Amino acid sequence: MERKVTFLVGLVAVLMVFACEKQTIMGSPEAESLQLEAARQEIDSLAAQYPCEDVTEWRFTAIGEKACGGPAGYIAYTTEMDTVAFLEKVATYTELQKAYNSKWDVVSDCMLLLPPSRIDCEDGKPKLVWDESLGDS
Repeated sequence: MERKVTFLVGLVAVLMVFACEKQTIMGSPEAESLQLEAARQEIDSLAAQYPCEDVTEWRFTAIGEKACGGPAGYIAYTTEMDTVAFLEKVATYTELQKAYNSKWDVVSDCMLLLPPSRIDCEDGKPKLVWDESLGDS
């Protein structure tokens, strides 16, 4: 009987340690960063499902948010997909990144990332293009 009690006490102690460790990992910046990366990969893979053959069927949108504001980047998507669902995923990702930045006091450069000038199709994939400003000499 004494062995059973000792075993149960030991088992409970081990389970408590693992539960506390799991809770610490789950609420960490690393864990939340992995969730953000997974969400971004899902968005990227949705956009990549479609070949870029006719550039007139492609658009772009801002995605993510830098810690000091403004988009973290831009992503191309085709009008052939369910654009409403896609843009909702992008908006959700952007809000999650904004919350992550605030929660974990993330620091980033504060450079303004301008939108692309256009999209080109290269090797069946959309390519965002930034033209140089005509006003620069």
